[in-house]
Amino acid sequence: MLSILRSPGAALRRHFRTRTRGQSLVELALILPVFMLFFAAVLDLGRIAAAQVAVQNAAREGVFQAAVTPADFDSTKPCPADGKTNVIYCRITLESSGGVSVAPTDVSVSCNPVDCSTGIGNTVTVRVTGHFRLLTPLMAVFFGGNQNVTFFGSATANRETLPVTGASTPAPSASPSPSPSPSSSASPSASPSPSSITCDYPSAGFTQTSSPANHQSPVTVYVTDTSTSMSCGITSWLWTWGDGTTTLGQVPGPHTYVAKNPDKSGFYTVTLKVTNARGSTTSGGQQIQVK
Repeated sequence: MLSILRSPGAALRRHFRTRTRGQSLVELALILPVFMLFFAAVLDLGRIAAAQVAVQNAAREGVFQAAVTPADFDSTKPCPADGKTNVIYCRITLESSGGVSVAPTDVSVSCNPVDCSTGIGNTVTVRVTGHFRLLTPLMAVFFGGNQNVTFFGSATANRETLPVTGASTPAPSASPSPSPSPSSSASPSASPSPSSITCDYPSAGFTQTSSPANHQSPVTVYVTDTSTSMSCGITSWLWTWGDGTTTLGQVPGPHTYVAKNPDKSGFYTVTLKVTNARGSTTSGGQQIQVK
């Protein structure tokens, strides 16, 4: 007590140092959450850029494979362990990194012309929808208040067309055949050439169901392939939905119409074209009502 009375200035300085140290801790506690939120928002910006690049790269990787095998895609199945089927989706999943998820139903393959035939100028397009989740809600205000962000990517490539070899090979000139000797044995009969093997045209057909029952948009259609091919297997299925889009594969998955078709009084026409070694056949159109 005597020391305080003798040196009041020192006691006052100690009191202010204690108050200043406590004030700094309070200010740090107030600023730290704001700083961490700002840091997470900056991190989200980098993740958003990486996710957009990943979706676009996935679309490019898918179209590289679709240019060779456009029919090797099934929107209802994941990539198998061996990667020998559904190859288009397998190559897409290899590129969809950076926190982006792509389901088989998020991928669509379309061709121009729609039968995916090879030829100069024929193209194939792959569209990919990627799903991405933000770390913080701070950036969600720029995406409608939703932390789940959707990115779209598409890529187009020319169908792989190989040159035809031996198309104009001249026929050999005929030479007189030597007369057979009496002791010569009969030659074995020639085996049938591959061109003599016959294959009937396939029979295209399908059934469909739609929901809701009142046909009020959006209307989702579920189709089931009933096509048959008696002599050889079907190699390609092409679904035309009547709204300008097409889908490849025997099981295309559900298709959704989001608005009424004004050109057909609210009806869309769905057709199926199947192909085998002999040729192609298109089914009769089935109308889908959308109000």
